[in-house]
Amino acid sequence: MAFTPEALLYAAALGMGASADTSAKVTAGSALALAMSSLVLYVWQTASAWTFSLRSAGNRLSLWGFRKPNKAFFWTIPLALVLVYVVSAVHDAFVHPRQQDIIGQFPHSAAGIALFVLVAVIMAPLFEETFFRGFLFRGFANSWGWVWGALASATVFGLAHLQLSVFVPLFALGFALAWVYKRTGSLWTSIALHALFNAISVLAWALTR
Repeated sequence: MAFTPEALLYAAALGMGASADTSAKVTAGSALALAMSSLVLYVWQTASAWTFSLRSAGNRLSLWGFRKPNKAFFWTIPLALVLVYVVSAVHDAFVHPRQQDIIGQFPHSAAGIALFVLVAVIMAPLFEETFFRGFLFRGFANSWGWVWGALASATVFGLAHLQLSVFVPLFALGFALAWVYKRTGSLWTSIALHALFNAISVLAWALTR
């Protein structure tokens, strides 16, 4: 399936985590390897989506939502962010999940933080939003309506991270990302929300040394 790269990325993180536990050290080299693997898999993911979508539709990126957002851009992002954090806080109070496995693959060093920002704040929002919202959500919404499309794409988004303990917050984030896309008519809004959410997470991680 086209979202196989996402699963492979997190499976690789799990495997690298096991080796990191053995050596008791996560290096900038291992983080760089993960970043490069992420890029390769994201490109494959996007190419798969293009093959089944844009190639037969004139290669118009606007079909995925790459267009100027409307003025709702300025209020949908903070509102969605607050709602996602509320869901996450309630979920964490009952479940107490561990951090996502992939977070442990970046060392607390200048190089590690830079690589984490590259993967989480730049690459993931751009490529994941192109696939999960531009491709999957748009396709589901065209067939079932935007609500069911948002629910379906958010479910796939949550499951693709291969960590059920954080499925609910990821599902909430996926639904919010679909909602802001629908409300503003632009994939750039989803990318901006995703980047902001990840940037806050990276900042919190960087400050907990």
